[in-house]
Amino acid sequence: MKVLTIIGTPHKGNTRAVVDLFLNEFKENEIEEIVLPTDFNEICYGCANCILKGEDKCPHYNKINPIIKKIEEADLIILATPVFVGSCSSSMKAFLDHLAYMWLVHRPKASMFNKVGLIITSAGGSGVKATTKLLKSNLFYWGVPQIYKYGVTTMKMGGNYVDYKNKEKIKKQVSKKAKKVKKALVKRKVKFKTKFFFKLFGMTQKKGWNKVDVDYWKEQGWLEGKKPY
Repeated sequence: MKVLTIIGTPHKGNTRAVVDLFLNEFKENEIEEIVLPTDFNEICYGCANCILKGEDKCPHYNKINPIIKKIEEADLIILATPVFVGSCSSSMKAFLDHLAYMWLVHRPKASMFNKVGLIITSAGGSGVKATTKLLKSNLFYWGVPQIYKYGVTTMKMGGNYVDYKNKEKIKKQVSKKAKKVKKALVKRKVKFKTKFFFKLFGMTQKKGWNKVDVDYWKEQGWLEGKKPY
């Protein structure tokens, strides 16, 4: 089994510490990591080429495509970020913006429907809930059907959970959540909500406004009843 972690900061603070706790729970598996912005530092221009002309027309295609391939190969996708000004890190947001074309409404990857997602966030104060919601939305609209989340507020900026008074509590919470994720990986299933949105967007593609999207759905056989799950 392959685990891919995409972490929105190279800073070794609370988020890094919690990610390491989770990865320790999956140490028997193949683990790979993308660190932002170290491994990808481009800002989305908003040109919409990926949606309107094809993902290979993105100005940063040669940089982003190898990461997308890693995402497709992974069984478990972990998106992790500290809370910056009430949301995810700017590096994480820029990365997610590059994958707009992969949303269900456009050209989702068939492999996404057989994955499990995990979101990890940490904050010195507020923002965990909003940040988790943002990342979960992206995973869901990629087509990932089972998504778990873990967020912690340490009330300490720039620190590390190691010297946090509730560190033992965090360890127990992580272990408990990891067990649920492992169970989901064994018995993967696509839930009603994912199936509903796939069908809904499939109906819009039958009279779609974007030829690139429509052609993609036709090539997959999805407009004739075939499903990616």
